[in-house]
Amino acid sequence: MKSVLVFMMIASAFGKGVKVLRTAEDAVATSDSCLSVKIGILTDNYPEQTNWFISAKDGSVVVSGGDYTESATSYVQHQCLEAEIFYTFHISDTDGDGSGSYQLSLGKKTFIEEEGFNSSMQHKFMLGDMDTVLVTPKRKCVYKDNANLVSGSNLEGKATA
Repeated sequence: MKSVLVFMMIASAFGKGVKVLRTAEDAVATSDSCLSVKIGILTDNYPEQTNWFISAKDGSVVVSGGDYTESATSYVQHQCLEAEIFYTFHISDTDGDGSGSYQLSLGKKTFIEEEGFNSSMQHKFMLGDMDTVLVTPKRKCVYKDNANLVSGSNLEGKATA
């Protein structure tokens, strides 16, 4: 019953074309409604220009990162995020030449990743439970009533609508 309710919430929020992604048993649960998301940032030659944050649907910032000092260095942070809440991952490069990369993972499965993001990028997502992640297209790709697996993700997805 819970998965049907989650899907109905997803479908009403994002419209037709929603894809629900199954992450299998690799996810790490830290509580009944909180899941540990791994945020990985690989800096470019100007690390101080890279900043990111995750915001909730109401616009409040849940977690952020930046002030990096080492070029071509991988920075990893884990953050507990509540399930069944819509989030947006924002990343930017102040000079508009972001050639680093980033990825968000749940357990061993990456659900958002991108290499070279220029000035900024945004991705909307929702953690349904330990086995389910919804990801919409990158903000640069405007599909008003569509939700799709983000390009470059290595998750196996199953369309449910």
